[in-house]
Amino acid sequence: MRQLIPSGNLLYVFDAAARCESFTKAAVELNVTPAAVSHAIRQLEEGLGTTLFRRLHRQLRITQDGAKLYQSVARGLDQIEDVAEEIHTSSAAAEIKVYASITVGTYWLLPRLATYPDPDTRIEMQLYNSDRKLDIPADGVSMAITNGRTEWPGYDVQPFAEEKIFPVCSPSFLKNVGPIKDLEALLKLNLLQLDSNYHDGNTWKDFLGHCGVDCPSDYAFDTYNNYILVIHAAIAGSGIGLGWQHSVGDLVENGTLVKPLDVSFSSGNRFRVVSRKDRPLTRRAAAVRDWLLAIGDQSEAAG
Repeated sequence: MRQLIPSGNLLYVFDAAARCESFTKAAVELNVTPAAVSHAIRQLEEGLGTTLFRRLHRQLRITQDGAKLYQSVARGLDQIEDVAEEIHTSSAAAEIKVYASITVGTYWLLPRLATYPDPDTRIEMQLYNSDRKLDIPADGVSMAITNGRTEWPGYDVQPFAEEKIFPVCSPSFLKNVGPIKDLEALLKLNLLQLDSNYHDGNTWKDFLGHCGVDCPSDYAFDTYNNYILVIHAAIAGSGIGLGWQHSVGDLVENGTLVKPLDVSFSSGNRFRVVSRKDRPLTRRAAAVRDWLLAIGDQSEAAG
């Protein structure tokens, strides 16, 4: 190959000239003179024994042989650039970034990060307040776990786990109020929920309505503007809250919270793992995404 193409740099010059369709524009891109571009192209043509461009008056037109070479060169340079960026990201760049809501990040993701099987991969958790305001960087190492209620055009979207909702309270609260016989009995107790102004998901009225129970319009809920406050209020024995499997599943499993009734509601909505399509995930980041999807399925099955 070196007999035909004495320097790999000639291919970079050729790629620029073919894309720009101008020696002058290629020279600006490469920060060299037009004469240097012309000389490099002439070297490449002599080595290959063919004409790559037809020089017309104020116009440069690629030949059939030139077009054939350009397809291969462009594809090869794109692959080299992808690999170079991945190596740079893997060895020198920052951690794999996983964006999650404050609740999912605190109660589901954080306890699992230490179980990631590759010790050489650093996973950095980034917390966000709203899916609608989330802007995932196009860096090949960032992804987000979202609640599935926001559309993500231009993103790779992977279904993560179904949204499963059920009542939860502290063991002490349940002991104090005694056994709860049915859903209607809940309306005689203190119900905790997230302010609908801060949350576009299911409320107690939605949950009870799905289960065939009408909630009085004048029922006074204990309302909070952050779901973590709802969870802490339930843990403190203040009442019964709605629990999302991927937020409170571990708390139920370890006994911090209990289910006062064996009833749940699957909204049909699914959590998702999303990432940018215009900058696909590196192999290492894609492995983290696949791990998240796998343990998400495990948590869903456990629920």
